[in-house]
Amino acid sequence: MTTATLFSSPVADVVATGPIAASAPIRSARVALAGAAISIPPIVLLHLDAPSGLSAARTTISDYAVTSPLGEPLFAATAGALALAGIAIVRSLSHAAGVAAIRVLLAGWALALVTAAVFPTNLPGTPGGTSSTIHLIAGAVVFALLPLAGFLLWRRAAFVDPWVGRGLLAVSLVSGALSTALILNRVPGVLGLDHLMLPPGILQRAAGAAEIALAAVIALVLLRHARTTAR
Repeated sequence: MTTATLFSSPVADVVATGPIAASAPIRSARVALAGAAISIPPIVLLHLDAPSGLSAARTTISDYAVTSPLGEPLFAATAGALALAGIAIVRSLSHAAGVAAIRVLLAGWALALVTAAVFPTNLPGTPGGTSSTIHLIAGAVVFALLPLAGFLLWRRAAFVDPWVGRGLLAVSLVSGALSTALILNRVPGVLGLDHLMLPPGILQRAAGAAEIALAAVIALVLLRHARTTAR
């Protein structure tokens, strides 16, 4: 099985329309990589802007966002940058064959990120409402979709370079494991129980960092592939 077998369309586009069409996936992959990188400073600033009494181990990023003076804009900046990365990855895959499901997952991931930013959670200690419910569901979708997309992409990209494939698989599995643990860890709270099994703050931050890393790795894999097929 060769590169042309699974990702033949970009090569065909080079023949049909020239190097401009061939460069489009490269530009999109670069935008995705930039989006993943740009998402980091706002979330760091969010933690620096948070009130001193909050515990990063026990307090979720969503609670940081609604209790910090600039929390919601900073959270929206990170979510927006990652959503941009997701859409750019979708565009980078637009000429690839057999990746429709991956593109749908990534588009859903980007939409869920925007939704989570538009609908903030409730203030700690206050009853939840419609906005917090939407935020909770959107958050679960965010953490569920990207690892799945990464795994499906690995199944198609491993042949390009075994080391690249192994790297994508490893990050996808770590992200998937952390995301699964995070979602399951929220079940007691959703059911109205008093205590979560694991510190939610630490778990969410680890899962979030893994998602940013996975978005960057996916962008790098696509950038490597786009450069190879454009030669």
